[in-house]
Amino acid sequence: TTHSGMIVLNISIVSLIVGKYKDPVPYKFLIQEEDKCKKSAPFLVFLICTKEDEKLRRDNIRKTWGNESLVPGFSVVRLFMLGVQKQGSTEEIRKESRMYRDIIQQDFQDTYYNLTLKVLMGMKWVSSYCPNAHFVMKTDSDMFVNTNYLIQKLLVTISTSDHYFTGFPMRKCHPIRNSGNKWYMPLDLYPGEIYPDFCSGTGYVFSGSLATMIYKVSFGIKVLHLEDVYVGLCLQKIGVVVSSPPRISLFNPFKVPFNPCVYNNLITSHYISPNELLIFWNLIQKKKHDCSQISTGNLPPFIFFSQLSRRISHQQRNSI
Repeated sequence: TTHSGMIVLNISIVSLIVGKYKDPVPYKFLIQEEDKCKKSAPFLVFLICTKEDEKLRRDNIRKTWGNESLVPGFSVVRLFMLGVQKQGSTEEIRKESRMYRDIIQQDFQDTYYNLTLKVLMGMKWVSSYCPNAHFVMKTDSDMFVNTNYLIQKLLVTISTSDHYFTGFPMRKCHPIRNSGNKWYMPLDLYPGEIYPDFCSGTGYVFSGSLATMIYKVSFGIKVLHLEDVYVGLCLQKIGVVVSSPPRISLFNPFKVPFNPCVYNNLITSHYISPNELLIFWNLIQKKKHDCSQISTGNLPPFIFFSQLSRRISHQQRNSI
């Protein structure tokens, strides 16, 4: 198949799953935080997927990479995104919301299969209440994020007029048809043989203007339960290309073995416990100056090859 032929194929597949034009997240906002961006447009909005019972994770993110005052001279907005685990918003969540003003919640069931609804809620929020945000990052509550590196080494180099979208790229991935697999995709939901390019849902960064575009185009694309794949479908419909990050080891959908200097020179690492986040963060701050002489492009070889092998196996998840 030629490259152009592949594009035609993908577009035809998207047209097969286009649904009726309606809001995919018509749910009621239980907690809205509509005033977060009223004073000024933030440089970066964090959209962080979490659940009601993950307060320790939220608290530790607030103390570390999610601190809105972390990077001097750059305005950051932190938002934790929730559905409902119990009937209605619990009093604990309302109390936490009043204290920190960093939670948004709609009244859909908070399950793994509704992650796409949660992410679209975030896109809808940015579109409605923060449309002039320069950049947005969607990530999860079990992630380490190097906010300093993200802003000062990556995002400051990107024109805000670009339709930029990057993270850990997943290219030419095939739908998994094994119903016992976590990433199972039924043929009737997605009949195509290959997904459009997308980025791992563990952490992707994009131009703020894309939030509105993704939200609007989602009105005509049937919701799929794989959130990262679905965002990829929206990007393809818009005509936005997924960019590879400047360096192979910046975004990591797996857990990178901890080393302060390595973590100083990446953007994400996955499967970080709340206690690890605090310990890692404090060690990184202590070692910052010691690491300043290390080239950001040179990871220790054993770590680089360990990561590379894991990346290859991660991208082959479609063959499981």
